[in-house]
Amino acid sequence: MKAVTETIQKAVKISKNKELLEDIQAELERMRQMLLHMDIPCAPMQSDLERIIASGGKRLRPVLAYLCYRMGSDDRYPIQPLMCMLELMHTASLIHDDVVDNAVLRRGCATINATSGVDAAVQSGDFLLAEAMGYLHFYKGTGINEALVQASTEMCLGELRQLIARYESDYQTREEYFFQIYRKTASLIAASCFTGAVAGGLPESKANMLRVYGEKLGVAFQLCDDLLDFSEKQEFGKKPGQDLQNGIFTLPVLYLLEEEVPAAVKTRFRAKDKDDGDIRWLIDYVRASKALDYTKMVIRQKTAEAVDALRDFPQSKEKAALKELAVRLSGRHV
Repeated sequence: MKAVTETIQKAVKISKNKELLEDIQAELERMRQMLLHMDIPCAPMQSDLERIIASGGKRLRPVLAYLCYRMGSDDRYPIQPLMCMLELMHTASLIHDDVVDNAVLRRGCATINATSGVDAAVQSGDFLLAEAMGYLHFYKGTGINEALVQASTEMCLGELRQLIARYESDYQTREEYFFQIYRKTASLIAASCFTGAVAGGLPESKANMLRVYGEKLGVAFQLCDDLLDFSEKQEFGKKPGQDLQNGIFTLPVLYLLEEEVPAAVKTRFRAKDKDDGDIRWLIDYVRASKALDYTKMVIRQKTAEAVDALRDFPQSKEKAALKELAVRLSGRHV
């Protein structure tokens, strides 16, 4: 599966250490095989899920878990079940997101709701979450299960808060925005780092340092993703203007709305019936302002905070990879 191989190669280009790259790629391939061989006793669902899983993605969460796992020195807990859990939880959230956003493409492939309908997509996402829970028995008494359950709760809360805030500019503030993106995105990335560290035998104090790294990285990652809404053309599979069309006010828009912006402009941002011309006008308005530069500044700040969270760890190829990963992810638009 050439496309999958290329995706994995892109995901692991985070270190100049050839041995580490090969180890990460081998673990990702083992994870992929485990996911593709899930027992799915429903032919249509099996076809849909195999397509989504095989379509790849960055595999960011399992890669982070594996790197943090290697930061420890104790491998008495297996890493593969954890990597599978994280990827299943993330993929389930994407399937559910596609339903909410009525998206037709994900990672260059047709979404399940586009090919099989909303009901099938909801059930498929639920199925993956149930499959993820099937791995919990590997980590009883470690604190890993509790961290993943908490992350799952936070993800749902973040998405729900974003859903009810759509088009409501008075409700969508910078404070509320960061509340939402921490929960819907950063919480699982932070949990990936924390649980990987625990599985690798690091003490809780060190695991929490890696959790902070994941929190800051997750916020920076979401900010980068939000910038894609104002691109000149489609990038990384995201069509410009999607958030604007769906009434989601990301940091660039919130920055603008808190400045001295004419009332007519605010009305255009809040409108529910935007056509393509409206979206193009709003994108151009944001691009002509200081909003994108401000957002990039916040990304640099969060990236620096992520790297700083690693300061008390001794030098290692894994630490270097985590630093480089943060810089590469935030460097997409900064």
